[in-house]
Amino acid sequence: MRGPNVESAEGYGGEVAAHALKDAGVEAMFGVIGATDLIAEPANPLGIKHFVTRHEQAGGFAADGYARSLRKPGVAYTSNGPGVANVVGAMYHAKGANSPVVLLAGSHAPIQDGLTGWQESYPARLLQDTCKWTHRIIDARTTGYWFRKALRDAVQPTPGPITLEVAYNTLAQRGRPSQLKYPPEDRAATAPLTGGDPASVAAAVRALAHAERPVIIAGDGVYWSDGAQELIRFAEQMNIPTCTRRTARGALPETHPLAFTFAFRRGFLEHADVICLIGNPVNGMDEWFEPPEWNHDATWIQIQDTPSELWYGGPTDIAIIGSSKLVLQQMSEHARQELSEFTPDRGAWLDALKAARRRIAAGMEAQTAHFATQRPLHPHTLTGEIAAFLDPSATVIFDSFSASPSLTSHLRSQAAGQILDAGTFQTLGHSIGMAIGAQVARPGKQVLALIGDGGFGIAGMDMETMVRYGLPAVVVVFNNSSWGGRAWGHDQWYPERASGDLSDVRYDQMMRAVGCHTEHVTEAHEIRPALERSFGSGLPSVINVVGDTSETSLFRGRINLMEVWTRGNVSDLPKETLAEIRSWPKGQFERTAKLGRDHFGFDVTARELAEMVKVDFDWTEE
Repeated sequence: MRGPNVESAEGYGGEVAAHALKDAGVEAMFGVIGATDLIAEPANPLGIKHFVTRHEQAGGFAADGYARSLRKPGVAYTSNGPGVANVVGAMYHAKGANSPVVLLAGSHAPIQDGLTGWQESYPARLLQDTCKWTHRIIDARTTGYWFRKALRDAVQPTPGPITLEVAYNTLAQRGRPSQLKYPPEDRAATAPLTGGDPASVAAAVRALAHAERPVIIAGDGVYWSDGAQELIRFAEQMNIPTCTRRTARGALPETHPLAFTFAFRRGFLEHADVICLIGNPVNGMDEWFEPPEWNHDATWIQIQDTPSELWYGGPTDIAIIGSSKLVLQQMSEHARQELSEFTPDRGAWLDALKAARRRIAAGMEAQTAHFATQRPLHPHTLTGEIAAFLDPSATVIFDSFSASPSLTSHLRSQAAGQILDAGTFQTLGHSIGMAIGAQVARPGKQVLALIGDGGFGIAGMDMETMVRYGLPAVVVVFNNSSWGGRAWGHDQWYPERASGDLSDVRYDQMMRAVGCHTEHVTEAHEIRPALERSFGSGLPSVINVVGDTSETSLFRGRINLMEVWTRGNVSDLPKETLAEIRSWPKGQFERTAKLGRDHFGFDVTARELAEMVKVDFDWTEE
């Protein structure tokens, strides 16, 4: 059954597929039953656990949560036609997060191509844009080859999703299970990680060693290459402030004296003279490392895992291609030599880091005091309590437009892979499926998903999936009766427009009926006891938190101001809204103008935006 020329008793294609999964080390699968039952059924007695979700997208998200939690492929499966269509969002989500999800997508037999048959669909074509690659298997003798290739390619740098379209005839076909191009597992090819060009590595270390104000920005590549210890070693060796991003957050624990977050951009990071990106592909979530947040006069070093990740849109003085883990090992070796001849003085720069840390902590304390008595609850109050309560080993999933920015500010990640975000695709409702996958991957560990009520409306029924499989994740619903955060500041900005308001629904009462432990929170003092009872219950839990809709977040404010610029109705804004805008610092107008250029396509300056609302700054630096 496993080798290239085995001629055992007759079987069917689904059995071959199941053995291919088992041979590749797959232990769990997530999805909705259908055409791929012929894989799922024979896989079960082989020890591969199945988690059947309520919706196909939840299966895709669960595979993502599993994959990112364990740094291994997460396998999702779905039926023909509508089942495939339902998982498209989850696959885009996996693409935006560089997550190695392998989707087994059922499809009709090729004999029905173009005949408008039952659930005719073409997953390999449909999902091309969401994947590293896709393939339609139409010959059962090649199943083993394509399954092995998919499961290995998914985790190769840069990790990402892959779709295998498994035509029904290949699964149902009976015959001898001979497999083409399928060598024994102990002789199967694996792609080794590679280091960087030695001369470029030496130049990078030299530049960092002689810099007065260097910083390191470490991203996904450090996580997927398992390079956290190498990052810690090099940062401590060189005494360089380090920020970890995305799934790598916590690779250098954020409580470490050298650690900082993106909150340090103003007043600290903008003064860096050497900026080293390690395994951090550039995208809009980092504002493409462009001014005004980022200093383009600095020396820039890019260390990316693959050539395709090298960013050509910004200044780069030294470029290195290689595994983040191995390049960091090389850099440590060069650093020993460099530091034996020269000891950098980082005193002033590290003092600046400490000062920035005190300034940000003071700002957080002031916010906490300001919002402590606000009713309904402000997300800052809720997320501060969550961050203070969680165990350092907890997995946290962001899925709330209104509350996630506050939680990311409060949390101090202790290990890479602890925080699972929405990636660049920014779906809603993904966290419940991801919590399923993360809890399967990390049994016995705390898993918390922070979701908005809009997202919960999409995905809430998969709480029953958690109940069915005994997965005690805790889902906190920030219930501000708002779709996509649009109720926030609605009356202040555009009272004449549909707000996206939702009904004030008691999601805790709904989920109690399916077997969840539930809590309803309206007061700050109720948050921690609700968390304690939920995690202590041993059940999947829903905490329904009645949240604020009145204040406008800074990010939402930037979007709103650009829409005011479009409509040209600044004179129609309430005086309270104008007062709020006029209290903004200069940097908020600069970031709004950049948002306009990058996302709206507007050629508008910060000065023009400020003048529109009759605010004047010193613009001599422009």
